[in-house]
Amino acid sequence: MGARGQKFFDDASKLGGLVAKMRLASLAQITSTEASTQTDTPELLARLDSAYNHIRAEFGQPAANTQTQTQAGAKPVATDVTRASGTPELPRRCMTAVAELIAQRSLFIGDLDATVRRVTEAASSVLGIERVSVWFLDKAHTQITCADLFERTAARHSSGTVLKATDFAPYFNALNGERTIAADDANTDPRTSCFSEVYLKPLGIGALLDVPIWADRTMVGVICHEHVGPARRWSSDDETFAYVLASLVALTLEQHARTRSGAAA
Repeated sequence: MGARGQKFFDDASKLGGLVAKMRLASLAQITSTEASTQTDTPELLARLDSAYNHIRAEFGQPAANTQTQTQAGAKPVATDVTRASGTPELPRRCMTAVAELIAQRSLFIGDLDATVRRVTEAASSVLGIERVSVWFLDKAHTQITCADLFERTAARHSSGTVLKATDFAPYFNALNGERTIAADDANTDPRTSCFSEVYLKPLGIGALLDVPIWADRTMVGVICHEHVGPARRWSSDDETFAYVLASLVALTLEQHARTRSGAAA
């Protein structure tokens, strides 16, 4: 299950490392973990094929002459290339931030609290966003709890807010689809407008970008980017950078779980 889908991510990694891999996840709207566990349906393979060829072009490679769509009998599925930045690589500030976080990961990889604080600060600084937070779902996906919220202007961290699925059903339904929620206009987007009167408008938030966090083949939470101001069109560069940060949080969660398991043994 998922062998052909996973191969696209393996090939992307060979093509451009972690950046290309995260770019593929962003364009195809599926993580490598999802691809490895889901059935290789014609629709999924066509979507990955289209995204992978787009990435090959970005990295200066000719489009692959794959047989995915013709063998499967599926039509090409367009990726959201309208979100592309128009450049062949991530902005320099994103690359620098990723390199710094990876270089420092040994300092905080086993410390979940330190990791989420570094991640929210990095996302806020690099993407120029006022509020960035990391949230974790309960096992039943009935509620989500804020592990850390960083407010850029106040340079302040907070945590503990709990949102229940019964109060914000449209958002949780979208979240359970295990895909990125890129709400350019969060107050009118059907996935996020349920927050409008009680959260978005009081805080002046115009756009939301929520990227899933996967650990041990399960979606366990999200990184939420809250743009204070008018609507904002999220670029594929924004999404790719967010995917990289989500991967760092996932690595820390997995390491944290292994450490606790070893201590219990």
